[in-house]
Amino acid sequence: MGAIAGRWGPVLVGERVRLEPIDSRLARAMLAGRPRPDLPWEDGFPMSPVLDIARTIASASGSPGPFTAYVIIRQSDGVAVGDAGFHGPPSAGGEVEIGYALVPAARGAGFAHEAAQLLVVWARSQPGVRAITARVDRGNVPSRRVLQRLGFALHGDEDGMQRYVLPGTAV
Repeated sequence: MGAIAGRWGPVLVGERVRLEPIDSRLARAMLAGRPRPDLPWEDGFPMSPVLDIARTIASASGSPGPFTAYVIIRQSDGVAVGDAGFHGPPSAGGEVEIGYALVPAARGAGFAHEAAQLLVVWARSQPGVRAITARVDRGNVPSRRVLQRLGFALHGDEDGMQRYVLPGTAV
């Protein structure tokens, strides 16, 4: 696993997935519902929750910085299968929240685990990040398992969602 510097943020490279920042060009393509020639999409991509983020990125005058949304690209065929990223830069207390989602055809293959792991490893290396959290809908058992496999621990409920915190990072 590694990170490559990119114009809009790091490209995070794993064994089976690659995370690339959603830049303005990709955001516009997502909003138009048309894949870029160099980035084909799995059926169901982009999913509706990431479209709000895409609108913000498409209308921004520059990069939102590295604590943003990333497209999950399956390494074996270069196809976009989901999105992952941060819900913003670190808070004043150094907390970042991660999130991830896969199209149905890509679920159950370990891609969410690897994508979340790439985010965690990169975030831990950033100055100012003291806590890594995630929120999951109570009924989303596969997502809860992803977090548990990464070592996150349940830390109560927040806004009707289960809040997880990665031990070893402050709360």
